[in-house]
Amino acid sequence: MKEFLTEALVLDVEDSAEFDKFVILYTKELGKISARARGARKITSKLTGHLQPLDFTRVRLIEKNGFQIADALAFKKMERSPESLVAVKFIKEMTFDLQPDHDLWNILKKNKKISNKDLLSVLGFDPTFAECGVCNVKKPDFFSKTEQIFLCKRCASKAPKNEIVLI
Repeated sequence: MKEFLTEALVLDVEDSAEFDKFVILYTKELGKISARARGARKITSKLTGHLQPLDFTRVRLIEKNGFQIADALAFKKMERSPESLVAVKFIKEMTFDLQPDHDLWNILKKNKKISNKDLLSVLGFDPTFAECGVCNVKKPDFFSKTEQIFLCKRCASKAPKNEIVLI
């Protein structure tokens, strides 16, 4: 049984079991992890207010058959906007479990609002000199998460809307 004390950004929260929550965090030391918050759905839970999406939280994690959240204390909030929610979902989908990225963490920590362009750059998909992966048009406007290519407006209109991100 290992114990970790780390800072984390809450990416997503889902209900699990009768009184538990399943929390997806991006941590400074561990990267993206999924952790169970036991009893977090109870009305008397002290964890719930500190584990909201877009919150920066200091968490104490116990690793035993997966991660469990023992304590949490929110200390900073990202700007609550549709763009921030899209960015957090993008991070959740484009990062791997237990692979920390200090550049990504620094961008998350510094900015109250994160652009998709900044996220793409940090994740290795710099759109500065990109072109459409289908028709080679310069300066594409979209990025396909599933194909991991840049797309122009015309080519992006043919792709499923939930698979593309506006740059």
